[in-house]
Amino acid sequence: MRERYLILIVLMLAAGAIFILFTNKSLATNLNDIRRLDDQIKVAQEKLNSARIMEQELSQFAMVIDNALTSEQRFSFDEINDLKTNIGEMAHARQISINRMADASKWTMPNLIESTVTLELEADYIQIGKFISDLESQDNIIKIQTLDISPAHLTQEEEQQAAGKASRYRVLMELSVFKVKKEA
Repeated sequence: MRERYLILIVLMLAAGAIFILFTNKSLATNLNDIRRLDDQIKVAQEKLNSARIMEQELSQFAMVIDNALTSEQRFSFDEINDLKTNIGEMAHARQISINRMADASKWTMPNLIESTVTLELEADYIQIGKFISDLESQDNIIKIQTLDISPAHLTQEEEQQAAGKASRYRVLMELSVFKVKKEA
């Protein structure tokens, strides 16, 4: 009888050990599957985020293209005035003084309409950089044709007031704004 109990205990221990081994193996397999799926999810999320960013950039680019297409033969007065107003607002936001602003239409290629805006500004280097960055973020095709930076000519009174502040520069900038004629 005692032998039977011993055999039963050994069988129960063997069954328990086998159960623990199979459970451990199953658990390890499941954990590996979970890690693999987790890695796949992370990669998919990164791709999704990249796709969202790309879609956002493409929609902004589409807006620029939509604004650049026209069936007109030249820029309208309203478009030129809006552009000059936007430039003035950007300069005001950056505390840049505009000494002169003039626009002119230019003859270009047959499918292209170009208008130039000549600016004379007074600002420091940081303001100039931020202003150019603001220009680049506009919904138009803008090209800076010329950029000339020279020290600003200050009176003695202005020099005394500006002592200790960032140096001011006179900036001459010629911008070209383009539109593409739609083909019929």
